[in-house]
Amino acid sequence: MSDGRPPSGHPSWSRDVQVPHDLDELHGPTSGSVGLPARLFWSGPDPRSVRWDLSDRARLRDLYEIVLAQGTLEDVRDLVNAERLIQLWAEMYLPRWVRSAWQPLIDSRQTAA
Repeated sequence: MSDGRPPSGHPSWSRDVQVPHDLDELHGPTSGSVGLPARLFWSGPDPRSVRWDLSDRARLRDLYEIVLAQGTLEDVRDLVNAERLIQLWAEMYLPRWVRSAWQPLIDSRQTAA
């Protein structure tokens, strides 16, 4: 029975967290650079020109933080790579409700490894 509050500290002003059923659905690139659509990244004077170098661990972590918190399920599947996500998970700065939504999936992969 719901009391009307969002679960797991999820604030009412934020989007629902998009989590796939399985990490194998994540087939994002592992090399090169990517840009994000303006609906995900709108900061700075020319957000469409911003690129994330996937060989730079800090930039990759930043990209994944944005996509996990703001992206659609399609964004998550297309931009996030499962193995790289597992490698970065402990370093990522995520809102509590995003981390709690993803944690069971991360735990299932780490347990299987």
